[in-house]
Amino acid sequence: MKSKQKKIRLAVSGLLLAAVVGTGIYAYRLDQSSQAQMEKMAQIPDETEEKTENVSTSRAEADMPEETESQPAPTAEPVPETTPVPETEETVTAAETPLEFSESSVLVYPMEGTTGEILIPFNMENTVYFPTLDVYKCSPAMVMAAETGTPVMAAAASQVLLVENNEETGLTVTMDMGNGYQAVYGQLAEVTVEPGQRVEASAVIGTVGSPTKYYVDEGSNLYFAMTKDGDPIDPSLYLPPAAE
Repeated sequence: MKSKQKKIRLAVSGLLLAAVVGTGIYAYRLDQSSQAQMEKMAQIPDETEEKTENVSTSRAEADMPEETESQPAPTAEPVPETTPVPETEETVTAAETPLEFSESSVLVYPMEGTTGEILIPFNMENTVYFPTLDVYKCSPAMVMAAETGTPVMAAAASQVLLVENNEETGLTVTMDMGNGYQAVYGQLAEVTVEPGQRVEASAVIGTVGSPTKYYVDEGSNLYFAMTKDGDPIDPSLYLPPAAE
């Protein structure tokens, strides 16, 4: 009888022990499960936040306008055509005005402030005396007395053809006056014009320089000549009466 009771006690004790162990294991697993659930719950806000950011980004992209490539490029406004201004006498420059010297034209006296003494006159029919050379010969130009430095002016509207140093006439300017007429200015210094340049009548083209060895006895002077189609003509025929 006692032996049977002892076995019953042992069996009950074993059951109680198993129940305690089972309860402990269940509590442990329940605790682990609760911690895992809590960690999972802690991650939910991050995922929600990421989803919210993704949704916001998607909405922002949806609101953005299409790329500029799909938009038509702005077209430049047409530039209005400029109506050409009709040319008048006022708009024509001196360089475009034709040179119109003729037989009836009158020259401007070629030296500023003086008419000058005629030292050697033009004469292609009879010989005249050249003091420095001490000879009589034809003269294709007028040689007019003038002080060194006297301004020399264009006798008519002209275009410069040539600026050169000539042994007889020194620094010399040849100018075209139009219609085959040319003027030659010699014994110059400080020439202010160049070939191709257009000047109006009375424009200063240089100054009187020192005479060359061919005109030493005559003294400082302006050598002034004219030609028509290459032939010498008398400049005095085209100068104002006071210059004769």
